[in-house]
Amino acid sequence: MINHKKFSIGTAESCTGGAIAKTICSVPGSSKYFRGSIVAYAEDIKTSLLGVNPEIIKKHGVVSEEVVLEMAKGCIKALSVDFAVSTSGIAGPGGGTVEIPVGTVCISVVGPTISESWTRYFEGNRMEVVEAATSACLVYLEKSINRHASSVG
Repeated sequence: MINHKKFSIGTAESCTGGAIAKTICSVPGSSKYFRGSIVAYAEDIKTSLLGVNPEIIKKHGVVSEEVVLEMAKGCIKALSVDFAVSTSGIAGPGGGTVEIPVGTVCISVVGPTISESWTRYFEGNRMEVVEAATSACLVYLEKSINRHASSVG
């Protein structure tokens, strides 16, 4: 579990609906590094609170690496954090398409020296997809923080 008191963390969550923030907050002492979360479930929240350009959504779709990258960047600004993790996806049971099936989740981590995005597919029911996505986000976030910490000494 993440326990980096040296860096502040925030989340910008869509399909995980605050599950990442809840998991981080369940760790005693997390208030030393976790500043908050923006649950941007609706598209207009992504654009108004996180500053995602509507043209990026129009061009790439709301479930895309481009959108989660912008969400994470916006989270860093909105919450004044060093690192942000963001998600957008389709947890199901409905809403999927041939191109973007249920279980597709885009994840991004942005930090001082890191700006990465991934698309993952998780099988299972809605809660299983959210839980798997949450776990993956925490792994990506921790690896990114550790990589940054080792690069700056």
